[in-house]
Amino acid sequence: MNKFNNILIVNSEPINLTFLELSLEELENINIISALDGYKALEYIKEIRIDLIILDLSIPELGGLDFLTLLKRDKPLKYIPVIVVTAEIEERYKALEIGAEEFLSKPIDVIELRFKVINLLRLKNFNDLLKYFNERLEEEITKKEQKLKEFAHIEQELLLAREIQQRLIPKSYPESNQLDIYGSCVSAYEVGGDYLDVFQTDSREYTVFIIADVSGHGFASALISMQFRSLARIELMKGSDNFGAEVERINTVFSNDNQDGTMFITALFLRFHHKTSTIESVNAGHYDPLGEPKLIHTEETKGLPIGVMPNSSYGVVWSSFNSGDALLLYTDGIIECENSYGEMYSNRIVKLYNYLQPFSAKKQIELILEAFHEFIDKQSDDVTILVIKAI
Repeated sequence: MNKFNNILIVNSEPINLTFLELSLEELENINIISALDGYKALEYIKEIRIDLIILDLSIPELGGLDFLTLLKRDKPLKYIPVIVVTAEIEERYKALEIGAEEFLSKPIDVIELRFKVINLLRLKNFNDLLKYFNERLEEEITKKEQKLKEFAHIEQELLLAREIQQRLIPKSYPESNQLDIYGSCVSAYEVGGDYLDVFQTDSREYTVFIIADVSGHGFASALISMQFRSLARIELMKGSDNFGAEVERINTVFSNDNQDGTMFITALFLRFHHKTSTIESVNAGHYDPLGEPKLIHTEETKGLPIGVMPNSSYGVVWSSFNSGDALLLYTDGIIECENSYGEMYSNRIVKLYNYLQPFSAKKQIELILEAFHEFIDKQSDDVTILVIKAI
């Protein structure tokens, strides 16, 4: 972080304010501001640049949810990231619908607190940079990225943005004696809109797989993919019985925040149940996976891309997933990139994948990418692939 970041903590209990201040004092380049109620917090926000708010929803007078609503309705202030603190699950859902970026459960885990503060401050700094660019280069959006590269200091910011995004891509995968997992996400530009994630639910009962493609390229798509990551993880970490309903809530929250309809996300959500060795699939306007078992979505089960329409329904396709089964998830970049003759890679990936079943997930990814880059002339779109094998 290159500047001091002002963190506003809103909590009605002085002992809790002290605890949070002490928990964050080791972080570099931060300045803590404390408020005992929502009205005082609003005064600070009008007087001081605030980079992050940690909000206890149980504050008196102007309640936490009312304070959050006022903040997110104010156009200049709505982009301040907010971490809500609550012990109530229902309050957590309401806060996320209003626009909170993260949550902490009581009692607060200090390590989790620091991790979320660091990540949201990075995202805020990146968001500020994006806003700066858009305000000054709105009339030349098509030339924006090329012109920015001509300036050395902007090049450094591009590298920083890429570094932030790359940190969010899994470098390791949940350990399991049932699954062999490996993936790759390569942007065509400094930052991109493809998204890949693999994580276990809080109960460790499920492993969740997400592959997604945000419309467009560059800064805007990258920012949306990072926001989508936080939203998807918050919802899917719960591991509820209704996988489709979880995706519906993700779509509704994202759609309500995307009312102008400028961005949308095609996404494929998979979830492996470790106890039953079954795998579920929810498709939001994306490609179905290749391999066995066939997780094919019909018109009745395939939903709209995320962000197109709130309260859309999403069907679930499921199957057993036992030793020898394997799936390949991918984005359109790998089939639409062209060689020097203008030929797309297209179904070549299907034929190649059929020959790769004996290999490990990592080896399959390496061989697919090697063949792909030998074929294409220049990578013109983000390329993301994920292999899931049952051991």
